[in-house]
Amino acid sequence: MRRLAYRLLRVLARRVIQRYHPDVIGVTGSYGKTSAKEAIEAVLASAYVVRSSAGSFNNEFGLPFTVLGVSPHLTSGFSRGLQAAFNGLRLLLTRQPYPTALVLEMGADRPGDIRDLVQLTHLNVGVLTGVGATHLQRFGTVDAVLAEKSLLVTAVSPRGWAVLNGDDVRARTLAEVAPARIISYGFDGGCAVRAIDAAPSRDQATGEWGILVKIEFNQQRFAVFLPGVAGRHSVYAALAGVAVGAAYHLDVVEIVSGLRRYVPPAGRMRVLAGAFKTTLIDDSYNASPDAAVAAIEALRQWPTDRRRWAVLGDMAELGTATEPAHRAVGTTVANERIDELVVVGEHGRATLAAAVAQGLPADRVHHFTQPAAAAAWLRERVQPGDVLLLKGSQASRMEKVVKALLADQSKAGELLVRQYGAWLSS
Repeated sequence: MRRLAYRLLRVLARRVIQRYHPDVIGVTGSYGKTSAKEAIEAVLASAYVVRSSAGSFNNEFGLPFTVLGVSPHLTSGFSRGLQAAFNGLRLLLTRQPYPTALVLEMGADRPGDIRDLVQLTHLNVGVLTGVGATHLQRFGTVDAVLAEKSLLVTAVSPRGWAVLNGDDVRARTLAEVAPARIISYGFDGGCAVRAIDAAPSRDQATGEWGILVKIEFNQQRFAVFLPGVAGRHSVYAALAGVAVGAAYHLDVVEIVSGLRRYVPPAGRMRVLAGAFKTTLIDDSYNASPDAAVAAIEALRQWPTDRRRWAVLGDMAELGTATEPAHRAVGTTVANERIDELVVVGEHGRATLAAAVAQGLPADRVHHFTQPAAAAAWLRERVQPGDVLLLKGSQASRMEKVVKALLADQSKAGELLVRQYGAWLSS
């Protein structure tokens, strides 16, 4: 029954796209997909009617839901399916208003996922945010992950655009095989869209912290303040938005206007006000080795004269790379001179051991098996001015720690990930 429903929704979604002819921008990568998708939508909204993937709508069911205009707030899969079928038939039987551009996030948990998703639609633009060690239990090697992600880039026609993270070694190799025109983005001097400088900054009008970044493309240079976000690696989302805007020949005014509307997704390097006058860097949505290292480096760069805490949950689905990946994170914590390390989960023991071996004092490393215990312990020890990075894979449920440390817990529903349905009772 599930497979039959899936096929029906695919047929309806494909027919809707064939009838309304929206431009389709596909976004994939081992990290940064959602942030890039949000930035691209913000930029294109200056000139197009845009719809993007909502929530976790990035798989074989999620993409048809997005195409057919189903709300992510329908928590029942059955109700989503009925709504999608109704919307699809209405769009096909009567002429309805429809977006002129779709920004579709495409995830891959196993081999064949990207192939199935790109067959659903034609791609005008394919965006690859980067390739790293994710879902290795099913893919086996990072090269296999690259092969899967490359299917999105090679599905774009020669008249379209492949938008590649030029700082990512593996993503950069696809410029040689992509049939489409290429736009690269990054900090590297060879990128068509380039960030020249990015640093934590505070908006003088609002007092909000974020990142001030200077961007260059088409021999033009401009500065953009990205509010509520931390980390040099968070700039890549904005750069992807600029690159797609450039592909659509938007001018600088339109692009900057769009980026001012960009709001970083919940759980992705969001800067939040913490209890006891602390600062939280909430990166609790998910975790991979590359992203964890980048987040720890961002924590080190965040301006404070008080303590920096790395509060890290286990990283999941790494297969045989699990222990070395966790040890590498611990080494990074020590090398970046983070003041306190808190880990949640069994794999974190490897992180602790590596951090101590690299010189972090044993009395500054702390292990917990459950996020609730870590949260209670932290509430008793954090002090005004402390900065805490909170990161882990979905299974680690590090958003529970974030919620316990929020200055205003009543805002958890609007600020944090997984604040609905069964997540709240598990």
